[in-house]
Amino acid sequence: MEIDKRPFYIWLAVIVENIALALAIVFAAGLENLSDLLEEPVFYVAMCISIVISAVPVIISQSNSRFKNHFGYGIPLLLLLPLPLLMNDYSTCNDIFCGLGPFLVGIALALSASIFAIFYAISVYARKWNIKFIIYLVGIEIVLFGAIIAISYFASYNLT
Repeated sequence: MEIDKRPFYIWLAVIVENIALALAIVFAAGLENLSDLLEEPVFYVAMCISIVISAVPVIISQSNSRFKNHFGYGIPLLLLLPLPLLMNDYSTCNDIFCGLGPFLVGIALALSASIFAIFYAISVYARKWNIKFIIYLVGIEIVLFGAIIAISYFASYNLT
């Protein structure tokens, strides 16, 4: 009997996503500014958020709790709860840049919620899919993140 490698490929996708995000941030900031980037806490906050929204859904999907669907799809809904308040704050602002903060926070919350739900759904259903399909999915992810890294590298190269 062969060992099921589907959980390995799911975790490989999570690791590739986090490495790709780190490399995209580094290349977007420029390689000559790497020491300045590593001193900024924003880099570490972005990486922690990325790890949370990609690894926690996989951990939740592997649990044997009967409430795992409530957590897996409930956490993204909780992330979307402050959006009406942020939209109200954005629409009632009268200054030039005062609506920019709520807008960016709203976009970040919406993206985090959708990525969390996608990772949870993929990690739940990937345990039932064919192994070749999962390998193709991880391959497509590697190619897409490689393209994002290349775009961020060439964009930073052309701006300097």
